[in-house]
Amino acid sequence: MGSTFGGLEIGKRAILAQQAALNTTGHNIANANTIGYTRHDAILKATNPFAYPGMNNSTAPQSIGTGVEVTELRRIRDLFLDGQYRIAQQAAGYWDAKANALTSIEGLFNEPSDSGLSMMLDRFWGSFQELAKNPDSLAFRTVVAANGKAVADSIQAISRGITQIETELTKDVSLKEGEINAAIKEVAALNKQISLLTATGQQPNDLLDKRDLLIDNLSKLVGVQATPGQNGMVDLKVGGVAIVDGMTPKTFSVNPQTGAAMADGNAVTIDGGEIKGALEMLSGTGSSSIPSLRKNLDLLAGAIASQMNSLQTSDDARNLDDIAAQTQVEKILFFVDKDDPTKPPKDAASIMVNPQLLTSPGKIAAAKSDFTSDGSNAKAMADLQFQKITINGSQTTIGDFYLSIVGQLGLDVNGAIQASNSTAAVAQQVDNRRQSISGVSLDEEMTNMVRFQQAYNAAAKYVSAVNDMLDKLINGL
Repeated sequence: MGSTFGGLEIGKRAILAQQAALNTTGHNIANANTIGYTRHDAILKATNPFAYPGMNNSTAPQSIGTGVEVTELRRIRDLFLDGQYRIAQQAAGYWDAKANALTSIEGLFNEPSDSGLSMMLDRFWGSFQELAKNPDSLAFRTVVAANGKAVADSIQAISRGITQIETELTKDVSLKEGEINAAIKEVAALNKQISLLTATGQQPNDLLDKRDLLIDNLSKLVGVQATPGQNGMVDLKVGGVAIVDGMTPKTFSVNPQTGAAMADGNAVTIDGGEIKGALEMLSGTGSSSIPSLRKNLDLLAGAIASQMNSLQTSDDARNLDDIAAQTQVEKILFFVDKDDPTKPPKDAASIMVNPQLLTSPGKIAAAKSDFTSDGSNAKAMADLQFQKITINGSQTTIGDFYLSIVGQLGLDVNGAIQASNSTAAVAQQVDNRRQSISGVSLDEEMTNMVRFQQAYNAAAKYVSAVNDMLDKLINGL
């Protein structure tokens, strides 16, 4: 038979095991709303039995149970779903960054609306139609100059807005670069702590949770691949290049102007995440990237300025001063560079109406002869609305070229928003599956609490019963 005092040891082990299970349940409940927390499960196992020869068969060993112990506080986590979630986060971060940037840029164009550039161009061309009918009217000339200024101001405003968005995106990339490097260092530091604790047989569950949350966040920022290392450590790579190698963090850097990324001097190909989305907007070649939009806006401004200036300064063009002098007094550009009004604009950011035309609208060359009633040049300017010219290697009108910019931007915005919504939904769906496994269910924990509490009470009663038996045995005989 077993030891007389063995019952007390069994009872003690039962109490300690159920208490540990209760404490684990309490820890789960306490962290029910903690972001990144993984629920724990106390794994109970029967302790090794005592073996001794049986009375009826001394050669056959017999055994008697010795109680229970907690062998592990297991994190309930699905590594496959972790990987799927991080892949989904990588795509969601990429499209979210693109959708936000594109939506901001689309707001600059404000189309279609009465204050959009398309409507301003229509008013501009329309005012030349009226001037062609009333070429000697200073009032109509003033309207032409004002509408021209509105067109130039609108183009300038869009250009400034694009530059502001570019500046904000560049700052955002720099901030995210800092976040990434901070997370890289923290993951490496956690690797060191986890490795030391694991090597001594401890279970650093809460540190593992903290590290997993950092990796989740990194996956949305830059798209990382995590692979298990020794002693519970994890290695992180971006585009196949290590950014965390065991306990060693690498310095991650990004050049927003070129889109190049490095990790301790090694070139990195960024596969996804918010950083990739921002870099594609800053330095990409897509139709609605900032470089492409700026180029097209410059082409638009250049086309408007060159066509208008060509007619305004042609050899047969006449303004009211020329007509009064019966000869062309001087050639005055219609659209000029804001930094040098004697020259045509160099880009969309510098286009403006010649200040001389705003103060002296009689200098608008509406005629092609020395008669004040001649509005033929104004008519030619109005006809620019429908005239096909070569812009960026294609035959198109100024209005159609502008609408192609806005139309393509609209398509890209809608596509990015739809992709952002769908990838975010996929990430949420995968996370819901993760939480169904790893998250804390208060109903389940309450059930476990009752179960462990009852077992604890029963173990305590068992110890009391054994104590009474021993008291009777020792003191009652």
